Amino acid sequence: TEILEQFKQNQQEKTGIFHAYFCQLLLAYLFEQYDEAIAAAAQADQYIAAAAALFEIAPFHLYQALAHLAQYATGDGATMPTAIATQIQQSRELLEQWAIHAPDNHRHKYELVEAEWCRVQGNMASAMDYYEGAIAAAKANGYTNEEALAYELTARFYRQWHKPKIAQVYMQEAYYAYRRWGAIAKVTQLEQQYPEWLTPTQANLGATLHPTMTSQDSTQNSSSLSLDVTTVLKVSQAISSEIVLDNLLEKLMQFAIENAGAERGLLLLATPDGLSIEAIGTVETVAVSVSQPLTSDDDVALTVVQYVQRVKQPIVIADAANDSRFGADPYVQRAGPQSILCCPILDRGQLRGMMYLENNLTTGAFSRDRLDVITLIAAQAAISLENALLYRTLEDKVSDRTAQLAAANAEITALNQRLAAENLRLSAEVEITQQLQQMILPKASELEGLDDLDIAGFMAPAAEVGGDYYDVLSSGSSNGIKIGIGDVTGHGLESGVLMLMVQTAVRTLQESQETDPVRFLDIINRTLCKNIERMGTDKNLTLAVLDYANGQLRLSGQHEELIVVRHGGNVERFDTIDLGFPIGLDREITTFIAQQTVPLAIGDVAVLYTDGITEAENDQRQFYGIERLCQVVSQHWHQTAAEIRQAVIADVQAHIGQHPVFDDITLVVLKRT
Repeated sequence: TEILEQFKQNQQEKTGIFHAYFCQLLLAYLFEQYDEAIAAAAQADQYIAAAAALFEIAPFHLYQALAHLAQYATGDGATMPTAIATQIQQSRELLEQWAIHAPDNHRHKYELVEAEWCRVQGNMASAMDYYEGAIAAAKANGYTNEEALAYELTARFYRQWHKPKIAQVYMQEAYYAYRRWGAIAKVTQLEQQYPEWLTPTQANLGATLHPTMTSQDSTQNSSSLSLDVTTVLKVSQAISSEIVLDNLLEKLMQFAIENAGAERGLLLLATPDGLSIEAIGTVETVAVSVSQPLTSDDDVALTVVQYVQRVKQPIVIADAANDSRFGADPYVQRAGPQSILCCPILDRGQLRGMMYLENNLTTGAFSRDRLDVITLIAAQAAISLENALLYRTLEDKVSDRTAQLAAANAEITALNQRLAAENLRLSAEVEITQQLQQMILPKASELEGLDDLDIAGFMAPAAEVGGDYYDVLSSGSSNGIKIGIGDVTGHGLESGVLMLMVQTAVRTLQESQETDPVRFLDIINRTLCKNIERMGTDKNLTLAVLDYANGQLRLSGQHEELIVVRHGGNVERFDTIDLGFPIGLDREITTFIAQQTVPLAIGDVAVLYTDGITEAENDQRQFYGIERLCQVVSQHWHQTAAEIRQAVIADVQAHIGQHPVFDDITLVVLKRT
């Protein structure tokens, strides 16, 4: 330090001074001393001109930006001072330029800073993409130190987002990467910070990545375990990205048999009716989609499976025939398996399935090391199985609904072909669509007894039939009530069919208990986009979804304004323009989806509507308008939902008079009681 101060006073060795402060910045940031890191960055910045040709320039901007961003929690970007934001922006711009011209060296640095920036701004979807991009780029180009850092920051991101299972996986990857880099002090810090995530088994496995041993036997054993870690990492990456259940089961079975040294294996899943065999594999082949209930007639040691099912702990049987607990099992006596390994797949303490493996050539085939690796694979399998099963459930339900709609559409098409005259065809379209539109509206009995809400709805189709939609769905659980309202562009049969597709998709997701608004609207949008492409139409729709529970309305999606009239008649209007994006216009809308919470006190009224009301015309071509709608609701706020609905509809019809109605008229009134 004294020599450094002397150099600074004499203005000597400016390059060395920069390098010294850069090292202080790097160490302080890695060990989470962010104030010291920022101070060191400020000192280094004074001498950066002297280091213009050094490779440390890009890492300096990386760690300087990260040190500033580390001081802000997720979503706290608005609290950042302008000067700090400007400094970070300068580093972002430089890293972006370097990433364009030298992506192998700088792409991961740029994406890591962008990930942290998106985290601070609360843009979770973009942050996830940038974290993954940074990890992949650093790994591909051999930047082990920054690969480890990217894994660590991703883990902290998911931990702050209250997703500990995902965070644990990334922190373990960071731990292994830091060991490969040789950062022993950092490894020790992680072990102390996350003892519940970095278990002794994982620590021992990680230690074998770069073993320091002298004996030949130790080296051979270490190399074997190092291969296991590589396999575990490969398995984790392979199955975490697999969402199709059959593909996931096949990969799990293959990896388990190969890595455990088994000859044969079964993958069992827990169902409401008991355990079911979903995959059977050997060294040569794997058969999936077996889906047969497990019985005593199957080629499996049933007593072993039942034991693991009961205790929810893995077991290794070195010599099955002579084992005092399981040697009398009928299958063991009949088939004579030598070694058996059975490992449960647990999710939050619940049994989701198990992996059953055999070796019929030798006793003691499954060592403790093999079991440790299979246990790690099972932990990752639990997360992936949950996602794949949910995806299959949604896919099956959407497929069934789509098939029903396709059949209905085929019937309508056949009817159109039989109609000789154009006017008859149009008349038939209107009649059929009106019937379908009315058939799927919620019945009066469905709107009774819904928590503490009084609900009344109204929809009248126009002469040409639009694509208005509304629905009220009760989950029958603590999730409360879901209300949807939408408006398809245009008129006629296509608009009506799209409206039916939306209703089906919303009900399917509600039945699947999907509560995340981003996933909810994203799945609906992707489903509609594919069907719109198939239909060869350019239609789309606005769609708002409200979730009500315990006096709170959670509003998401883009549609008309939500009107809330408070107790006493005061009117509040909530714009939805920033809460979503038109459904069916683009396949990727997740970045546009947001949610707003609106409190609803006793006596408050919420009104949903389509533009068929606000844009209803009279003979003078004057719109009814939202101001008039608010005025009528405000005047009748003290009445029941049905009475408010009647007052609004009567006033709209009085405004229209004898003028033709060009659009569906839809109104939903909610009143908290």
